[in-house]
Amino acid sequence: MDMRGQDRRYFRVDLQHQDRYRFLSQAGEDGRPHGGPYASDEPDPVGEASAPATPALLGSAIAHCLSASLLETLRHAHLPVENFSSEVVAVVAPNQEGLPRIDHVDVVLRPVLTEHSGRTRRCEEVFEKHCTVTSSVREGVDVRVRVEWEYADAEAPSMNGAKPRPGQAVAARE
Repeated sequence: MDMRGQDRRYFRVDLQHQDRYRFLSQAGEDGRPHGGPYASDEPDPVGEASAPATPALLGSAIAHCLSASLLETLRHAHLPVENFSSEVVAVVAPNQEGLPRIDHVDVVLRPVLTEHSGRTRRCEEVFEKHCTVTSSVREGVDVRVRVEWEYADAEAPSMNGAKPRPGQAVAARE
């Protein structure tokens, strides 16, 4: 995240109660809205699961920040990205007192690069420390991150030895 020459940045979210455990939120900074309003709700049986639950929203924030950080690292390494997807699972389990808490968050990042490069290893080594959200949340929640590199070039090796079709993404670890 760029600090824009400021010592601090203040990200505000205003929540308005809708019904039962459903809230409508509006995020912004410096009085300017960031995107449109979004809903959140508690999962059933407490809520109606009519919108993302708070653990999913936390997971989304973590995965988004990690994805943006890896994209920026790849951009600085001059590695073109053809596609990028991410998956996140926030795992809730009872703590020692029997209260539900976020036990850990599993994140899988799947960048699709246009070609192989030895620079991906260095990108993977450094990108996490630039993720504001993950670096902050890790002090209280175990965040587990895995990068599954994929390549769009036809020369990429496949898992079973068969040649991929042109444009087909092929998963491969470096």
